[in-house]
Amino acid sequence: MKLLKRNLRKMEYLPYTGQQTDLNENGEHTGEFYPEYGDPVEFRGNIGVAAGYARQEFYGMDIRYSHFLLPEDPNMDIRETGLVRWNGELYDIVNVHPSLNGLSVALQKQTANHAVGDGT
Repeated sequence: MKLLKRNLRKMEYLPYTGQQTDLNENGEHTGEFYPEYGDPVEFRGNIGVAAGYARQEFYGMDIRYSHFLLPEDPNMDIRETGLVRWNGELYDIVNVHPSLNGLSVALQKQTANHAVGDGT
């Protein structure tokens, strides 16, 4: 699927690399974990606000998402465990839907009480 070049926006994909344990001031493990993300990978894509019944059925009825993304490269290696950074905001990848003609990704904007850090 071809995307109009004027609609493409620069974004970053932050691949999930694993978990890190949290340490207290004495250097002891607290038992809490936080995710770690790799170096950002720049890419271009078309992002839009999710609206309408057809899009809800496309990803499934149980998935909550705020935006959808169409990457310029339909063969991009993007996974549901990573993050997308666009306009200084972080988005969780909720669902990746490949097809013959392209790739569609459902995103959920992170809120202040859900944020996992700046991803760097």
